[in-house]
Amino acid sequence: MTNETHWRVKELKHHSADIVWLDAEGARRAYDLVGLHDSKAHLGLNINTVDSIERFAFGDDVAIATSWLRERVPGIQQVVVVFGEDACFVCSSVFLVENWSDIFVPSRDDAMVYSNDTPFILFYCHENAFEVGQRIVFD
Repeated sequence: MTNETHWRVKELKHHSADIVWLDAEGARRAYDLVGLHDSKAHLGLNINTVDSIERFAFGDDVAIATSWLRERVPGIQQVVVVFGEDACFVCSSVFLVENWSDIFVPSRDDAMVYSNDTPFILFYCHENAFEVGQRIVFD
């Protein structure tokens, strides 16, 4: 578990039954992995390392965004949510889809989500947009 005093751990404490915070080493590995897929040119996914990118700007319409995610986030599996090198957690993809607005919107930070089981990767932009794609290098 990361530092108990990290503000994000406190912010998401009401979800503690559904999320598991990564320890420092796990968080660093997750942060390094998403760094390979983060664009250096714009807010979003890297076109050189992610294929089949779809972008969706949803304004303030949480219901439409949830429906869009439901159609694109792979079924029941574990995903890793990465806010930064010291704030990463694991949860189910179903939990993420149903609770994304409570997880991402309050802090207004960008975040990336990936699966260890599939090439799936997601970028959440604090300007109310998602990008989803498939990691090209996946092992």
